[in-house]
Amino acid sequence: MLCLGIDTSGETLSVGLSSGGKILGERIYHGDRPHSVMLIAEMETLLKGTDVHLDRVTLIAATAGPGRYTALRVGMATAKGIAMARGVPMIRVSTLEVLARGVLPHEGSICTILDARRRLVYFARFEAAGAELRRVENDQALSYGVVASLVPEGALLTGDGVSLLMPSLRERGVTVSSRQGMIHGGHVAGLGEAIYGASSRSELYEGPTYIRKVEIHNPNEKKGGKDDP
Repeated sequence: MLCLGIDTSGETLSVGLSSGGKILGERIYHGDRPHSVMLIAEMETLLKGTDVHLDRVTLIAATAGPGRYTALRVGMATAKGIAMARGVPMIRVSTLEVLARGVLPHEGSICTILDARRRLVYFARFEAAGAELRRVENDQALSYGVVASLVPEGALLTGDGVSLLMPSLRERGVTVSSRQGMIHGGHVAGLGEAIYGASSRSELYEGPTYIRKVEIHNPNEKKGGKDDP
């Protein structure tokens, strides 16, 4: 199996290739140009650099969320288009789980935390044993205080929402460590392989996973209240 992984869930764009769980190559872009402009170019550079033709790809994996609404749709639409054109299956993967895989190997609890705005964070918890990862808490959008109550003593935290959570953790007296995390396209591809290998189910007709309701604001509406961003 040869899997192409695509991540457009946040500010950084990444694509990667894996086969049999081994990462063959990946590209990461962090710049001013939008994902919709850079995604195909980064994929072409990846394929050329690994000497792999798109015709050899047998599976497409894409992060389905949580993440930025428009950014997620760019990645998912591209993944679906390639999968349909090639007649291959597509798998959705959790942004939070891929982020956790980025800090392996590790022994103990890993909590992935992303800023969800409006005093909420996206949260998931895993238990790691070296390079193996087991999910403990599903992806959720929760308040800082609730997440602080779910983080165990000594956990490793990663994600752009970690700093938002620290005051609540200090208030509760919970000692943790943190490590800067990044979504890697190679990990997206590897996780996609594992999921498809276990289920053999394509998710070509499924959409992004929106944990919280998408908010569309009226620019003429007066803002107010402590929950406004």
